[in-house]
Amino acid sequence: MNDMHYNGPIVRPPTDAYSLMLEVTVGCSHNKCRFCNFYQGYPFKMAPLSQIEEDLIEVSHIRPDLKEVWAAGGNPYALSVSRLEKIALLIRKYLPQARISTYARVTDLMNKSVDDLHYLKQLGFEDLLVGIESGDDEALTFMNKGYLSCDILQQLKKLEEADVDYRVIYLGGIAGKGKCKESAIKTAKLLNQLHPYMIFLSTVAILPDTPLKQDVEKGLFEEPGELERIEELKTLVEHLENEIYVYARSVSSAVDFTGYLPKDKETILNYLKDVVDHFNENDELKVKQRRKQLKSV
Repeated sequence: MNDMHYNGPIVRPPTDAYSLMLEVTVGCSHNKCRFCNFYQGYPFKMAPLSQIEEDLIEVSHIRPDLKEVWAAGGNPYALSVSRLEKIALLIRKYLPQARISTYARVTDLMNKSVDDLHYLKQLGFEDLLVGIESGDDEALTFMNKGYLSCDILQQLKKLEEADVDYRVIYLGGIAGKGKCKESAIKTAKLLNQLHPYMIFLSTVAILPDTPLKQDVEKGLFEEPGELERIEELKTLVEHLENEIYVYARSVSSAVDFTGYLPKDKETILNYLKDVVDHFNENDELKVKQRRKQLKSV
């Protein structure tokens, strides 16, 4: 057997650890977010269809009944509908039972119609993970995300109209010191108009060789403290109204919890309140030091 092909950083959510990692693209088509260093040195490109097919043939000999495929890359959903169609048909050929999940940017949805999204779902692209990061336009603009909250609402509504399952990522701390709770309220207001089935809660780390690190050094961005970050997540959970699974297990965060809202809301809020009530200077230093050691997240 040959080895699977991986030509760039492999980034995937922890909940998809047991899915097949199938390289579809390398790098991120945007690659301009101020906090991110994941894909430095890896310009966005498509994996050759021949490579994808070779990997699928290999896997099909070992796990022909495999049901979960993670289409790997920064945002493979940026590809054209025709390219994604070819990839999906290859996956269906060799792994006919597989459901495809992948990363998508909000901007990847802009050039696809509801019919396009529904067609891709029928081909197997049933589950998208969208890193919205925030519903706060000031934070989105500063971090150079390339879209605003109105775009998030419009494009995710299209996914819902197309009946595509999707998850979102919230990145705490990106509003900056003193602004995190307000940012969380804005995000909850946005998400209460939508229906993702899961939200990943994380918090920003100031990573090496990023524009955000330079912003901190120049005094253009003030990093929020740990208590403010915890209060931000607490505020977000407090204000979320729709049914959603919350997954908050991140190496960059001081808290660790999961649960279903609204069923587990009280339990989660009590846990976060307890963390806040007992948080001390040693905890602050310990978490901050751990985050400073991160090279990427």
